[in-house]
Amino acid sequence: MLMDVIMQGSRARALGRPRDACPHPADSRERRAWYEGYDGSTWDFAERVPHPAVTARGPATRNGAVDPNLV
Repeated sequence: MLMDVIMQGSRARALGRPRDACPHPADSRERRAWYEGYDGSTWDFAERVPHPAVTARGPATRNGAVDPNLV
């Protein structure tokens, strides 16, 4: 499963392994998935960005109130 390969790439970076330590053959989807995990994953919650579908749109605030200065 590709998610396992992505996690392997992320784990390799966390352990300090070099990027060229990818064990998968060149031009394979497993290699692309491993690099995706190595390059794009972060386990630090402070650095995570919410998915655009769940972010607030417009002038609404966290509690749902609208700032009258923005309307």
